[in-house]
Amino acid sequence: MKVNNNYIMRMLLSYLPILFVTVSILTFIFFSIMNQFNVNNALQANRLSAKYVVNMTDTTLKGISFEAQQAIDTGGTLQQFLDAPSDGALHFDASNILSSMMVRYGLIDSVYLYRARDSAVLDQSTIRPLEQFPDQAYIRTALEQAYTGVWSSPRMKESADIRGAVQDKVTSLGFKIPRNSGSLGYLIINVKTSSLRSYIGQAIDYSITEAELYDAAGRAFFGEEETLPGKTRLSVDIESDYTGWTYRVGIRGGQLLDVLFHGSTVWVLLGFGAIAFAIGTTFYVTRRNYRPIEMILHRIERFSQAVKASESKGGANEFAFIDQAIERLITNNMAFQEQQQEHLVIRRQQFLQTLLKGEYEDDRDAWEQERQHFGLTGGRYIVGLLELDHYVDFCLKYSPSDQSLFKFITSSVASEVAGQSGQRIVVEWITRNQLVLLLADETGGMLEQNMLQIAEQVRAWVESHLEFTVTLGIGTAVDNEPEIAMSFEEASAAVSRKVSLGLNRVIGFVEVKENKDGEWFVYLEMIRSVVRQLRMAESGWLHELSGLFGEMGVNRLRKEDVERLLHYLIFHLEYELERTLPEISGSWQEKAKPGLLASVEQSDTLAQLERDFADIITRLSVVIAELSQSRRYSTQMREIRDYVAAHFLDPNLSLTLLSDKFQISPKYLSQLFKESIGQNFSDFLIGLRMEHAKQLLRGTNSTVQDISHLLGYAGATSFIRVFKKITGISPGQYRELQSGKAVSAGDAEE
Repeated sequence: MKVNNNYIMRMLLSYLPILFVTVSILTFIFFSIMNQFNVNNALQANRLSAKYVVNMTDTTLKGISFEAQQAIDTGGTLQQFLDAPSDGALHFDASNILSSMMVRYGLIDSVYLYRARDSAVLDQSTIRPLEQFPDQAYIRTALEQAYTGVWSSPRMKESADIRGAVQDKVTSLGFKIPRNSGSLGYLIINVKTSSLRSYIGQAIDYSITEAELYDAAGRAFFGEEETLPGKTRLSVDIESDYTGWTYRVGIRGGQLLDVLFHGSTVWVLLGFGAIAFAIGTTFYVTRRNYRPIEMILHRIERFSQAVKASESKGGANEFAFIDQAIERLITNNMAFQEQQQEHLVIRRQQFLQTLLKGEYEDDRDAWEQERQHFGLTGGRYIVGLLELDHYVDFCLKYSPSDQSLFKFITSSVASEVAGQSGQRIVVEWITRNQLVLLLADETGGMLEQNMLQIAEQVRAWVESHLEFTVTLGIGTAVDNEPEIAMSFEEASAAVSRKVSLGLNRVIGFVEVKENKDGEWFVYLEMIRSVVRQLRMAESGWLHELSGLFGEMGVNRLRKEDVERLLHYLIFHLEYELERTLPEISGSWQEKAKPGLLASVEQSDTLAQLERDFADIITRLSVVIAELSQSRRYSTQMREIRDYVAAHFLDPNLSLTLLSDKFQISPKYLSQLFKESIGQNFSDFLIGLRMEHAKQLLRGTNSTVQDISHLLGYAGATSFIRVFKKITGISPGQYRELQSGKAVSAGDAEE
């Protein structure tokens, strides 16, 4: 019995928020206090990073300054360019010096040399007048400065390229030549602030660290800010002794961390407040949750007092009264449950009968609960009908209890077989001797093939383990619930044909269905001929298979009909091989059967299907032939079969005659026939005679009486009965159908 735990859940949900909030606050406070100890380490790390960046940048800038001072020494190429007359070679040498300086120092964006005597400017590429130089304004300003040799604040440099006039943010270093007067000229070196930022980025990771550079006036080299902002706790400022610039290095998100790392006393007070809140809230919630229990206790107490006052004569206490009341309640409830269960069983049987009769749609809403119980939630369906053979003898042989037990076993086997293959099936006895099997599938699988396999397994199990047999009829697959009645009618029609087709077998509706041209039995005969010749390792099966596909092509069968016939071919072939050649089961299950099923599912034309089936079955026939050759009696049985095939019209042909001719006992010869051919001698002989009879009916005008006499029958009645049992139709009907086919073929040729 499942206990209602709503009160327990309500209690838990009352306390869990308190616990969660308290633990969360304390955990947050703990980590906040612990993280505060990392502030100094973060500051120290930032300080070291800032010093390293300052030293690295200053070293590079000093190297550039030193290189420039060496280049303008007295007597050097640059001074000769400024002092000596103009010369192309001298211009080229001076330009190379400037270019080599840029190569050695990747930070340098541009270098140019101003010559005072003719106001010309030389850069790494050309020489031009000052009036034509893009950065002439800065050169004029630099010439007026008293002190040179220091790096400037960030400025905008005018330049020109293929895009036209552009401006770059740079810091510049200038030297007068000579240093004391600058009468000869001026050397200017420009470093882009973006290059400087990338250079600093080699020492720090911008994804987690912020770095900014400010000049002495507080102007930013990299950012948008014009003045130096206030410093946070997690940033460090280092001023360069060489350039006078301020380097600021900090951690991204530092403002949030700065807030968290402040106020340790506040965190402690907040922790004590959270604990006090948890204690107070716990007392309040406990008192509130106890009120329903207190009310129940008061009611029980008042009821107990009333019972004692009213039953003072009996002397029974309140616990005895409660025990009796509970016992009566349980007894009544059990009786009610039994009635409800019986009612449910009856309703489910009524629903199934209604569904199979096609009356389901008339009152669909009233059966929704039963529909959900049987799992009819959409998809495709197929009905199979199992019928007990010789039911009168079954009832006479077994008692009612044994009959119920055997029926239960049969239905359980059907459910178990379907369950092992992952199929969803409804199994219910609808009459005393008929069990309906309703198979459902939502994935679009091969329902007819699956139902045939389940039915054959159930039939074989009953035959092997019980002392009676069953016959099963299989309908065709339908696409919705209202059409289940049609599939059931087809299954009923199929199982009703067991009178003529025989007992203890699976009968598909395709075996008894007649299309509008009445030719279904022709296909089935061809399929049986293919399977029989293949099983007997005869070479004629390929011709029969080609004839089967040719017949389907001539009649232009629908894809559904072609698939149904080929599924029957696969099922019949599997059934015959497992019955007569169990040694080939592995090769069949692992290779041949999956290949055939895949071909049926994937091929779109009869030509492709025929090629696939011929190829797969050819490989299978090789295995069958090898197996047949390996059997010790194959050669002798082939001689016997050939003899019977040559003398089957002899009315004296019998097991005794063959026994005398081949020196084999009749009993052993009958066993060899059963093992080698899968049929006893009489069935094999009748099959040969009926095939010959079909040829005579198709190709001659001989009467049925003459044919029966030729085959050795004493009268036409016996021949007609045997012919109808084998083919399902009378000789006269067979001849009429074949004549109609010949006329249709002639019209098609014309």
